[in-house]
Amino acid sequence: MSSTTSSGISLTKTIIGAGMLSIPYAFATDGVLCGVWLILAAAITSGFGLFLQAYVSRYVPRGHASFFSVCSITYPSLSVVFDMAIAVQCFGCSLSYLVLIGDLMPTVVANTTRTFWIGISALVIVPLSFLRNLDSLKFSSVIGLLAIFYLAVVVIGHFLVGDIPREGTVSWVVPPSVTGMFSTFSILVFAYTGHQNMFSIINEASDKSLPALSQLINLAIMLSTVLFVGVGLSGYLTFGDSVNGNVILSYPPGTITTIARAAIVVMVTFSFPLMFHPARISVNNIYYWLTTRSQQTAAPAETEAGETQPLVDDEHASGSKEAVVVPFPAVPYVVITSLLLAAAYALALSITSFALVLAVVGATGSTAISFILPGLFGYKLIGSELPVETYAISSLRNAALGLSVWGGLVMVVCLGAIIAGNY
Repeated sequence: MSSTTSSGISLTKTIIGAGMLSIPYAFATDGVLCGVWLILAAAITSGFGLFLQAYVSRYVPRGHASFFSVCSITYPSLSVVFDMAIAVQCFGCSLSYLVLIGDLMPTVVANTTRTFWIGISALVIVPLSFLRNLDSLKFSSVIGLLAIFYLAVVVIGHFLVGDIPREGTVSWVVPPSVTGMFSTFSILVFAYTGHQNMFSIINEASDKSLPALSQLINLAIMLSTVLFVGVGLSGYLTFGDSVNGNVILSYPPGTITTIARAAIVVMVTFSFPLMFHPARISVNNIYYWLTTRSQQTAAPAETEAGETQPLVDDEHASGSKEAVVVPFPAVPYVVITSLLLAAAYALALSITSFALVLAVVGATGSTAISFILPGLFGYKLIGSELPVETYAISSLRNAALGLSVWGGLVMVVCLGAIIAGNY
């Protein structure tokens, strides 16, 4: 079991990642006032999604909370679809980290190739990716957090010193581009997405009470917001609307910049296992669903009357609140981990630009995991054990449904804006 401190470190590190580097670019399309407001909107809604995950975790066996187990008591027929979305989103993010390592390290160490550095990264990433528990990654998470804080110091420090002349313009009130504002909001949603690991963090937490988990969530969201606003505003006010999509690439060459780029590599190296962990769980859930389905199809049970039983489990058909706990034996664990790592490295060696794909994943997978799924879970489960629904429970259920609607709107609008801006 992990302590509150290590759980907080894991959640904070899951939230604060490479997405922070693109927040100044989001300000370039939003302007200062609107940019801060949108960050706060993303923080509040994402934090509420994490709270709903903590709340609904009490409805499944203690220590076995997952998207799959909660889906099994809410929307069992859609559980495999949800896990596919989680697997694609988390695997895509992990893949982008390998691509980023390959792109940045040749600028840190001259006369080297991206292929060489992607291969070298396996020496660290592969052993960490085979660890079963997120708590085992708490020390690597601390290293990743130190790298993030260094980046924040570089960006904010250059702004305070004022040693870089601004080339672009700054918009303080009116957003420079409404379409751009919608397309880059997915960057903010992606930046706050830590929901893929929230159930694992709950399972490993020593104190699983709702007050303790709520405190953990609030601290992680507040710390993330302070960093995002500070880095976003500093980067934008330094370069104006000419800021690069990866803010660290906007700074002139130098020792500080080189160290910062190396810090990014350290950050994504230790972020890879945190994103890989839920992808592996979701793939195992899909494998379990397929094998169970196959066994039911190959050997249908006969009832006493000679009738074939339906494929759908009776407890699911009747709406029972007994969750399914998916086993993850050693052999499937090693096989799935090995296959996913092999696929990630093979794709990373062939893909040179993953920016558009990552933007689409942020607009779809991140909104689904952060808003739509937690909202649907909360609306279905909150107060379901009570004979009479109180006003407070009814309000919380309606708020959960509102979060799902919000997620659907964000997905449609942001994805449409991204497509309109790139095609």
